[in-house]
Parts: sequence; structure tokens; C-alpha cells
Amino acid sequence: MIKRFDNPVLIEQIRKARRVLIATHINPDGDAVGSALALCHGLTEMGKEVTLSCADPVPGKLSFLPGADQFVQSEALQGKTFDLSFAVDAADAGRIGNMGEVFFQSPVTVQVDHHPTNPGYAMVNAVDGDAAAAGCVVYRLLTAMGCEITAEIAQCLYAGISTDTGNFSFENTDGEAFAIVAELVRAGLPLNEMSRKLFLLKEEAHVRLLGRALQTLRIFGGGKCACMQLTPADYAAAGASGEHSDGIVNYAMNLWGIQMAYLADEKEDGMVKVSLRALPPYNVAKVAQKFGGGGHVLAAGCRYKSTLKEMCAALEKEMCSQLEE
Repeated sequence: MIKRFDNPVLIEQIRKARRVLIATHINPDGDAVGSALALCHGLTEMGKEVTLSCADPVPGKLSFLPGADQFVQSEALQGKTFDLSFAVDAADAGRIGNMGEVFFQSPVTVQVDHHPTNPGYAMVNAVDGDAAAAGCVVYRLLTAMGCEITAEIAQCLYAGISTDTGNFSFENTDGEAFAIVAELVRAGLPLNEMSRKLFLLKEEAHVRLLGRALQTLRIFGGGKCACMQLTPADYAAAGASGEHSDGIVNYAMNLWGIQMAYLADEKEDGMVKVSLRALPPYNVAKVAQKFGGGGHVLAAGCRYKSTLKEMCAALEKEMCSQLEE
């Protein structure tokens, strides 16, 4: 049920390395933070000197994960060198942001990912586009190296796998995801506590930002598509930051009859961040790729320099073309 990690060359490279960098993607989500932390705990257990990094801070709702306070940003890496560098849950090199310079300076670069659109940008690419989450691939790697799955690692992996499967409700949820979580429970995972923190507790700023987004809800594509928008003014009014928009797109996606949905999030630097969701047989990864993004068939995203109005028009044109296929 749980796939084997079959890359002895990578395992040997890890065993030889002493100083290891683990970077994850910008605007990190549960899978990014949880998978990177789990890998960090496992490599530390092996005696490695590990540095965790991300271009953006860990979201407050994930700060309870063991070791979440260890993440550093690019300025803390000045003058440091590493024997091996990991990129975790980053679908392309641009997703690690300003960590890319340090990452590519390492004599050995590795990525652990599960995005089907991943182009394979590292020297060693442990990428499985069929895996439910990057956390699944990290679990395989840790067990292949003989690492003990501690209660701390279990919490981090659960955060990654559960959030990327929508609390085990998305179509990417498979038997391996459940089998791994069963092993995590045996390792001491406090399932009830973790589930409540990840899926039930909400920050006030998130709820207020959701209210602003819902006011823009619009249906198009003959009733099959939905969209919402956010602007810098919405964030200011809600007292919110970027992390508080996580999951808002699902409120549009979960309306009766909706097959595809997007959240267009205007940024102050002239970029528009887009989150896309779909139901089969539609493919929002194709939509995201039109604008330099990527992701999964049913969940994808991009960032594109445009006005909000022009971006929404372009997105809706691409989405409606899929409806006509």
C-alpha cells in the first residue's frame, strides 16, 4: 500500500552530507511546512546539521508544529555553504523565491515533490505526481533511510498530508495517504488535537477576509464556474495578511453545480495571485500554466502581472474554453 522509496543514489548522497539546507516554497502551506519540518527532524536524528528556510514566514496557524520557529529567511543564510540542498513541495524553481540562489550553489541539489507539472529542476528529482502530498514522498524517504518516525515527525507529516488532501476529502486522497496516517497514529500522533487545530480553529482575520471575498462572489460559464476577488483594501479592512486567504477559494468551489472556481488576489506590487479549483473532467493546471503557474489537475495556481479586471477576463476565457471541449 505504501510505495517504496527506490533511489539508493540519493540516500547515499544524504548519508555523506553533513550540512543540509531544506527550502520550501513561497507563501508556505501545510504540506510545505509540515514536509520540510518532518525531513528536518529525520535528518537531525541522523546527525546532520540542518537549516530550514523559506522566503516567507510560516503562517501563524501552523506555528504550533514542532520546530516551526526554526525557519529562517534568506538574510540568515549569508556566507553559509551546504553539502546538499533540498527543495520541498516546490513545483518549479521559481517557487522557492529568493532561496534559489543559495539552493543552486550547493554541489548536490535535490527536490522532493508531488506536482505533475514539475519540470525536474534539481540534480536529483524525487518527484511523484501521483502522490497525495509531498509529505507522502518524505515519509517514504525517511523510512527508507531507517529514521524512526517520532511523535514530532508524525505531527508534521499529518499536517502536510491532511491539508493537501482537504482533510482526506479531495480526489487526490488515496490508500497510501490513509496507510501512512495509520502509521503516524501508531507513532503517537494526537489525531483529535491536530485535526481541530488544522481544520476547525480559525483566526478572526481569516473570517473577516472571507466575508469580504464572499461579497464579490460571481457565477459564470452557464452556472458551472464561480469566482471571488480580493484587493489590498480588503486585507486592510479585515486586518489580514496573505496567509489568511488560504482556503477561501473553496467556498466558491463548493457551491452546488460549480465545476471550476478561482480566487483572484490583487497584490500591491502589480501582481495578481490566483488560486484555481476544479472537479473532473476539468483541468485547472492547464489554465494556470497559461499564466506561468502550475500545480495539480484539480488544484493549481499562478502569479501574473496584470490588472485585476484583465486577469479575471483572461482566466474566465480559459476556463470557459474548457467547458466547450
